[in-house]
Amino acid sequence: MITDGSRSVYFDRRFDIKNSMSRGLPMLLIPPILLAVVLYLHNFYFLEYVHVVSGSMWTGMDLIMGLFFSYVMKGLNNAEKTNISMRLTPTMLFFMPSISSVTITAGIYLAISMHIPFSSPYIIAALVIAFALLIQGIGIFLPNELRVYNEILHGAKDKDKIIRLTMFNLRLSLSQVILQIAIIALMAHFATGGLL
Repeated sequence: MITDGSRSVYFDRRFDIKNSMSRGLPMLLIPPILLAVVLYLHNFYFLEYVHVVSGSMWTGMDLIMGLFFSYVMKGLNNAEKTNISMRLTPTMLFFMPSISSVTITAGIYLAISMHIPFSSPYIIAALVIAFALLIQGIGIFLPNELRVYNEILHGAKDKDKIIRLTMFNLRLSLSQVILQIAIIALMAHFATGGLL
């Protein structure tokens, strides 16, 4: 238990490494395994389905985190913010890298399957946005999640650090939603038959 004035933060032992791995590894491994199966089958419909569904999950999670969670967290005290972070972080640590990687990879394979030239300004713009999302995810979001998770594993003693990094990632999620909406607009161009 960690105290915050008159309030307490209860460290949930379910978030130790063993329990986190048992719940997190399926979230980490299932999306890329499904993508690998679809790529092996050379089925365009399934590839498109995986890309759209994984992209929807990625955008949906960023929207929920960036818009709704950041709004909810602003009205909470530090103990409540820490409790939410402790429950949110282990899931996001495993799920977000997996689903975002699958979305981008499936999108590249879709472009190849559709014989879309990579010199197309729309593809170049989509790749630039995807690269920006990747840099944000791997360079900022994931390291912050690892720092928060490390704090959780060590008893969540530095709750200010947990809150600061969690709130930063929530704001980052909102910026990712904006980039994802831009990339969806570009993808709609291809879906409606505009290939150049």
